[in-house]
Amino acid sequence: TIISQRIVDDSIPEKDLGGVIFYTGLSLALLAFHFLTMYLGVRSLSGQTQEIFRKLRSRIFHKLNFMQFRFLDTIQTGRLLSKYAFDTNNIEATVIQIVTGIIPELLRTVLLILTLAYINIWLLLIVLICIPLFAVVRVYYYRPIEDNNQAVRVAREKMTGQANELISAIKLIRGFGQESVAKEQMNLLSDQYSEMRVSQMNLNQSLGYIMFSVVTGLSLLGVGICGWLVIEDKMTMGALVALIGALPICLYPVNMLTQFSLQYLLGAESYRSIKELMDSHYVEVWTGEKLLQPMRGEIELSDVSFSYGDEGDDLAIEQLTTTIQAGEHVAFVGPSGSGKSTIVSLILGFYAPSKGEIRIDGVSQSELAIKAFRQDCAIVMQDNLLLSGTLMDNIRFGKPTASEAEVRQAASHANALEFIEALPDGFDTKVGERGVSLSGGQRQRVAIARALLRNPKILILDEATSALDYESEKSVQEAIDYLAKGRTTITIAHRLSTIRSANRILVLKQGKLIDQGSWTELSEQEGAFKELLDAHR
Repeated sequence: TIISQRIVDDSIPEKDLGGVIFYTGLSLALLAFHFLTMYLGVRSLSGQTQEIFRKLRSRIFHKLNFMQFRFLDTIQTGRLLSKYAFDTNNIEATVIQIVTGIIPELLRTVLLILTLAYINIWLLLIVLICIPLFAVVRVYYYRPIEDNNQAVRVAREKMTGQANELISAIKLIRGFGQESVAKEQMNLLSDQYSEMRVSQMNLNQSLGYIMFSVVTGLSLLGVGICGWLVIEDKMTMGALVALIGALPICLYPVNMLTQFSLQYLLGAESYRSIKELMDSHYVEVWTGEKLLQPMRGEIELSDVSFSYGDEGDDLAIEQLTTTIQAGEHVAFVGPSGSGKSTIVSLILGFYAPSKGEIRIDGVSQSELAIKAFRQDCAIVMQDNLLLSGTLMDNIRFGKPTASEAEVRQAASHANALEFIEALPDGFDTKVGERGVSLSGGQRQRVAIARALLRNPKILILDEATSALDYESEKSVQEAIDYLAKGRTTITIAHRLSTIRSANRILVLKQGKLIDQGSWTELSEQEGAFKELLDAHR
């Protein structure tokens, strides 16, 4: 700006070509220096910004890993994914715009305003009059945009949550021929989201058009005022040229701030969304630090009651007292809804008892380092989740440091080695999401191999063979019998034939323990177990 004034007021009137060349060269040199410093600064700040958001995503995922199941049971997975992906991206875009755009432009504007004040005080007054007008427009639009962004965020979370749920249930949808129903549900949420987005875009565009008009009008007004000052000999022509060049540069950051405010409001709404998650008190209650070295595997439930509701109504488990000795094989049986799987969730610490106490090797569950305790446990479920990697990855999930030989040995004992080696890629076979490329029996044997590799002290079998055909069940049951040797084993049984080898059978009804004993004892006496046995015959 000063250079432009010097050229117009000094070099041109004196026809000093050398001065013009000098000032032009100086301008180019300053421009190159400005570009270099901006490039290096932005590059450095960009790297630091990405590191910050890498840590933020890590913290969010860590938080999700330790959220209470009471919370996770009531929220759609897609809504959590929206917070993890979309909201972090919005905040990232906001911070990047601040770092790479707003801060450099503000610094440049401050220097430019000081330069204008040095050239002519009237220039400073004109710029300072123009800037507040932007703030008025910005404040007027703030609340509508903020409310609209919140509505868009909520609509997006609902849409992604429903999409995740329906995609996960695609086989169920096709099996029942309900494609049109699922499509209608998604279209409804998609339409609602689109309406919110259209409203958001219209609001943002209207602000952009208004700001463009204001910038253009103020620039013309500034030039007109300066023209009058030149005529009145209160300003030189060079100062006018300087203002013509400087005013758009001064107003650009203000206009940029207005555009940034749109991104800022998006980022602010996403920040509130993530803060809501990070500040949530729905985290696991376990704070104990005691380690069991080594753990024997004795489990004692003392007067344990539990309700899934916050009010303590509708008890899933009521005043349950029993002791499972280390190395004992105990089976829980009972009709659906009797509380069998709830007991497993309580033992693993997925939920805390509403009343009573659980002790492991004589130590209260509340005093245990719960993560270390779980590392000595393994669970094989009816519908085992396999990750979308290779068979080697899935088995090694039980013990990430295991060698290939250890994995093969575990697969052999789980009766899985034969079918794995028959596959074209063997252990490198991709199993697909949730293991869809494998049969039910194959998935179960991979899950058993995973549990074997872990070498747990406590083994939990949650209806591990109930969904299998006879041949698959026989192979899986042989693997389970091998896996259960010498370990505290808890079996949740649907098929009663699978628990003949249990040392003790506990019969549940509506969350209460109503009978217990060995297979022989219970099958020979009248009672709930004999009724279940007769019903299965």
